[in-house]
Amino acid sequence: MNFLLGKPKWVRWTLAFVFLGFAATTIHEPASATGKVTSAGPLLTCREVRNRLDLYLQNHYVYRSFDKELSRRTYGKFFETLDPGKFYFLKSDLTQFVKYEDKIDELIAKADCNFISEIHKVFLVRVKERSAHAESLLAKPFAFNAPDEMSIGKQEWAADSNQVNERWRKRIKFQVMTMKDPDGEPKARERLKRRYDQIRKNYEEMSPDEVANLFINAFSLSLDPHSTHLLPVEQEDFNIRLGNQLEGIGATLQEVDGYITVQALIVGGAAQRDGRLKVSDKIVAVDSGDGQGLVDLIDMELSKAVRLIRGKKGTRVVLQILRKSEAGTTERVTIPIIRDAVKISSSEARSEAVDVGGKKLGVIRLPAFYTDFSCRARFTRECGGAALHVLRELKKMSSSKVEGIVLDLRSNGGGDLGESIQLAGLFIEEGPVVQTVDRRRLRRPLLDSDPSQQYAGPLVVLINKHSASASEIVAGALQDYRRAVVVGDSHSYGKATVQVVQELPGTEGRVSNGALKITQQKFYRPSGRSNQEIGVQSDIVIPSLLEASDVGEKENDFVLKNDAIQPTPGFRVVGKVDALIPTLEQASKERVAKSKEFSEMREKIQKARKEKDKASVSLLEDAKSKADRLKEKEQEEADLKEIRDENIVVRKSDLQLAETLNILKDLVDLQATKPASQGKAGLSGR
Repeated sequence: MNFLLGKPKWVRWTLAFVFLGFAATTIHEPASATGKVTSAGPLLTCREVRNRLDLYLQNHYVYRSFDKELSRRTYGKFFETLDPGKFYFLKSDLTQFVKYEDKIDELIAKADCNFISEIHKVFLVRVKERSAHAESLLAKPFAFNAPDEMSIGKQEWAADSNQVNERWRKRIKFQVMTMKDPDGEPKARERLKRRYDQIRKNYEEMSPDEVANLFINAFSLSLDPHSTHLLPVEQEDFNIRLGNQLEGIGATLQEVDGYITVQALIVGGAAQRDGRLKVSDKIVAVDSGDGQGLVDLIDMELSKAVRLIRGKKGTRVVLQILRKSEAGTTERVTIPIIRDAVKISSSEARSEAVDVGGKKLGVIRLPAFYTDFSCRARFTRECGGAALHVLRELKKMSSSKVEGIVLDLRSNGGGDLGESIQLAGLFIEEGPVVQTVDRRRLRRPLLDSDPSQQYAGPLVVLINKHSASASEIVAGALQDYRRAVVVGDSHSYGKATVQVVQELPGTEGRVSNGALKITQQKFYRPSGRSNQEIGVQSDIVIPSLLEASDVGEKENDFVLKNDAIQPTPGFRVVGKVDALIPTLEQASKERVAKSKEFSEMREKIQKARKEKDKASVSLLEDAKSKADRLKEKEQEEADLKEIRDENIVVRKSDLQLAETLNILKDLVDLQATKPASQGKAGLSGR
């Protein structure tokens, strides 16, 4: 099929990276526009959609043409992308449009996108119907003292309006039941009404570009779970996450009862230095400095409000806020702030030294593999990304004279590929860290070429089922080299594909026309094994609640399959920790078996597995279920309070990390009796 091809000057290739994006939640809220006035016309015309789909097929690891199988997949994914929870469409809606199921490829080839708007129009009708039903449900109290159950298993499309309305009744009843304490049911119903009103408005205000974006993503997700399309505003958010910094006022915001509320001020940020904006202030209007004047933020979607407040360093933004005074009255305050660069410190590497059984041990937590794009673009030798920051923490640990290190990669969903190679290189002398295979099946080893080993002492890598991509590159390489003991959940996420961001330069006054994130390679460990689908297998499993969850690449649709290739030429095992693993594992099992806390953890895991296997959840509330729910909520709030403190690396409640430190202490003791088994401990200079 001959699609129009993009010209070479039409695209700009950016850095290769490894990144994981998790699936949408049940309540799907559409992306919203920036809210800023632009003279540019629609971006995603049907011809442009065709061009972008063609770019996927020119560059994807597997697919070369838009065939009938991809047409059928895209048809199904488009409905799921619009309505992932299956709370709006009826089965008859899909039947109505089934004539397009095998013809989407042909229609796109002719630049005919009418079917997209036809499906979207029906969707908006369903949104209006369901929103009216939700409003009627929330207008009166629910009865929680009668037997009732809500299905939590996989759902099919509702057969008719009665079935989908009943689905909504149970969904809203469950939400009210979980939200009504401590403020009471009327307040919970009021909050939900505002939420669903906002969701309806967001859907109704979706631009043609946003609808076309959903279709392109339906196509890209039919290729594999990690190829995605980014509108310009989404690309900006993506670059912020991967670059670990942004420009704005330096405040964490949340939506509370329709108000954009200040949750925290970032230390060193513009707002914190200015001193006038306070935690709990409600931002009710903003003048972003783009010529629109004051824009009302009440009931605005959080992401849209954030984009209005955010802006370039050195520019002025004016906030109108509501604040409770000490006298109990509410006052309106106007605060102008000059925006500045903001570092997202919550994702930065951090470390802490602790004493375990008379041994001083270090923990380095790395939440993401971020990088400094502007520095990398200047080809500066050392840029302030994840690897350099881990080296910084290693030096701190060396100053503290720790005898061993835990590298905590739990819930690290990945990031920049180059950072993962540099980071693994801190712990080995030199050699291959990962090998990639492209769409032509050409193999390329990616090496740590620096012969210096920054840390050669006892090392344990801690993973969980949310450790993905770049985390798996590091954990897999250090496991292959027998340089570290890998512990934690039974396995990591299982994503071994590389995406490349293809940026589309802006036209008609836009800074950017968006970007395509395309799966172009698979990666393999130095040994030739693949983490794809199966993940990195832990040498020693430490129980956690995630073990009760079905989490991982294999749970996604259309995943690339696991396979293996030849080991990297020249790869050789340098460590000998594998000989110590049986002893370490036995000691860990004995500790866990004797631990009261782990006994309670096992009970929670068993309970969670039973709950997971249930097809429904009870909506009947008695004294015991209410007390259990309140207890769980209190524990969640206590855990969140501890998690929000970015400076705490070793948390008292973290059983998995506590046992990891015990394993590291054992490793230090064992390696001390066999000094020839490892390289010299400590740091070396670069």
